[in-house]
Amino acid sequence: MKTMKKEISIRCNDCHSDGINYDFTVFRPGGNDTCLVSTDVIPSAEERIRINNFMQQIYPNIEQVGFVKFDLLLPELMMAGGEFCGNATRSAAWQSLNGKQGDVQIKVSGVKQRLRAGVTEKQEAYAQMPIYRDPQNISKDPKNLGNYTVRMEGITHYLDFDTFQLEGLSAEEIKAKSMQKIRQRGLDQEPAAGIIYVSISENGYEIIPVVYVRDVDSLYLETACGSGTTALGMALALQSGRSIKEIPVLQPSGMSIEISVDYDGKEFKYAQIQGCIEKLSNGTIESNNI
Repeated sequence: MKTMKKEISIRCNDCHSDGINYDFTVFRPGGNDTCLVSTDVIPSAEERIRINNFMQQIYPNIEQVGFVKFDLLLPELMMAGGEFCGNATRSAAWQSLNGKQGDVQIKVSGVKQRLRAGVTEKQEAYAQMPIYRDPQNISKDPKNLGNYTVRMEGITHYLDFDTFQLEGLSAEEIKAKSMQKIRQRGLDQEPAAGIIYVSISENGYEIIPVVYVRDVDSLYLETACGSGTTALGMALALQSGRSIKEIPVLQPSGMSIEISVDYDGKEFKYAQIQGCIEKLSNGTIESNNI
């Protein structure tokens, strides 16, 4: 992982923003390094992708980039690829509240309604997840009945409970295998999709998430995944026929994200992820008009 300075200024010669400078902050929510770029006006899709690619080239540990209008009452988060990201939502809420306990209603790309997010008394960042109420959006794989496809607003995940298939594989081989699964299921046509490998032990649940974002053509073996954690939580609630609360799910980073799902046996009412968050660095992107 590349070391970051606390205060930095970097120049993006490929950005077409008429000399606009952007302040940015890098967070580590559950180990899932996320860059948030502050802006008064959300840049175009083309410009977001340029800045996304630039930041990930400079800092390979950054797994996603979001653009935020920081209105204290009604903040807005737009991801570079227009997808939904739960950990970026938690990060935006934390920054909006300056790490202090409270709640915000945040507008997030890939989702129609505003989501509730904020900081708990335990100094954990949380975010409501954009789930569908109808359990029919969770379907069993007819060829592997222990596996599920979970459709959410902005992203769809396939839960694969066979982790033995990954033994001996390199990170690139895991990514290639997962992309093949995504294409086989037609999930590459979704704004974002993931293969979430789930293992169960006496210590609880652990996931290995691989996520594809269509519009920025990125494929990551992620260090943490809030939406993948939520997909697992929804499947667990459906299996048990009742709600679950603050179930810890171990991420590849070695940190846990807790998932809570409100389910009455007929429909899903609410889902929320929460967990620790760390601010890594901040700085300025100096863009040039070329």
